[in-house]
Amino acid sequence: MLRKLLFATVGAMPLLLAAQTQTAIVYDPSKYILVDARLLRGSVGYTSFGISDVDTLPDRQGQGVDLRIEARLVSSFLKKTEGFVIADAFFLDLTMGRLSSEPLYYYTSPESRFCTSVAFGYSFLAGYSTERFGILGGKQILWSTAMVGGTDLPGPTLFTFTAPWMARLEFRPGFSQEFRIMLTGWDNFNDDKRTNGFRVDIPFLPKKRFFLTYTFTRATDQVSYASFDNYQYASGTFTQHMIGLRFGSIY
Repeated sequence: MLRKLLFATVGAMPLLLAAQTQTAIVYDPSKYILVDARLLRGSVGYTSFGISDVDTLPDRQGQGVDLRIEARLVSSFLKKTEGFVIADAFFLDLTMGRLSSEPLYYYTSPESRFCTSVAFGYSFLAGYSTERFGILGGKQILWSTAMVGGTDLPGPTLFTFTAPWMARLEFRPGFSQEFRIMLTGWDNFNDDKRTNGFRVDIPFLPKKRFFLTYTFTRATDQVSYASFDNYQYASGTFTQHMIGLRFGSIY
């Protein structure tokens, strides 16, 4: 009896092992979108922002974190770092934070402490780069919106659309070709709906594409203020300061 039980156990071992064997799953790569990290640029940092100059009313101020992602398009196909160069990208800039001003009241209801700003669009820069210097110019297509507590810019619409002109100056003090100090500025030269600002990128790792970055942004449009009734607007100004870390190719 014991011998039969032993033979039965040994004979069942292959079935037990087969039951415990994991089945390999094969994925079809044609069903997925693969993104090369070298096509991306971006930045992350601390930001202070607010809406001001709305009649004689108190400024609304917020603080938070800013994240920007850029996806290179035309420039991803050009490998040149000298001579004629292009730096373009689709971009999304997202800020999320908290109101740092004292809350206002709409009748008896306090305004929200949640703050955010969003900007997205496409920028195109083209120009000439040498071993030491570079100069580029171009255009940006931009949609933007901001909400600081209960105050929104723009008020009448969801987004403000502008198309500012851009310019960028570069200086390479040494090291690798992409170890460049860059100053980028933009302005749409429209006082009724103004968008302008600048960004400074300072490299700090010779063999890596990392930069300390500071950005100043300003936009003017019609504002829906926290203590206004619905459908009442006044002109106002959105300003933002961001300091942080930028990464990615300069072209």
